[in-house]
Amino acid sequence: CGVDRLFLDSPPRPPLDTARLVCVGRFDAWKGQLVLIGAARRLRDAGIRCEIVLVGDGPFRKSIDTAIRQGGLERTITVIGLASVARVKEEIMAARCLVLPSFYEGLPAVIMEAMALGRPVISTYVGGIPELVESGATGWLVPAGDELALSAAMRAALSTPVDQLAAMGAAGRLRVLEQHDSMKEAAKLKQLFQRREDEVAPDFGTTGSEHAAVG
Repeated sequence: CGVDRLFLDSPPRPPLDTARLVCVGRFDAWKGQLVLIGAARRLRDAGIRCEIVLVGDGPFRKSIDTAIRQGGLERTITVIGLASVARVKEEIMAARCLVLPSFYEGLPAVIMEAMALGRPVISTYVGGIPELVESGATGWLVPAGDELALSAAMRAALSTPVDQLAAMGAAGRLRVLEQHDSMKEAAKLKQLFQRREDEVAPDFGTTGSEHAAVG
């Protein structure tokens, strides 16, 4: 799993002193956007200013639109819909943090992309996410489906000084550069395949009977 050069080669910019958070992912049952909407409502009701941008689309689009409307969150949450890779990059760069409240994941590319761009991440203890996000060091982790814990993590991210967010973002970027550079990982994979081919290649210098005996 790796990140391409569009993200790795982008000069990192410190997180902006803004209340904007971004969530990028398919609108379905696994990505947890409805939990995020509930957490945003909690922050709004507590008088905490927050802006959330949802990037994506999918079968839960209608449910998400309904939840936003019923919660009176039209001025808090903006739904972008589907976006190009370049637009996703710009939305991440314009945000304070990435939020991905998933119920199920492998090793999410969007988390690696956000970290490569120097953005802390708020996410959940599922799949390979804890291998990427270290709570307190490169972001915040909460139990999946826990609306209260998610709102608390969002509140912490919104109140963290920008210089501390920048330090967390730099730590995350370093981790991705060291472990998830797509070109480096592809080169490692190529070496493994080549080594395996060398190990199993038949020795055509032996006769048929000798080769059979060796086998």
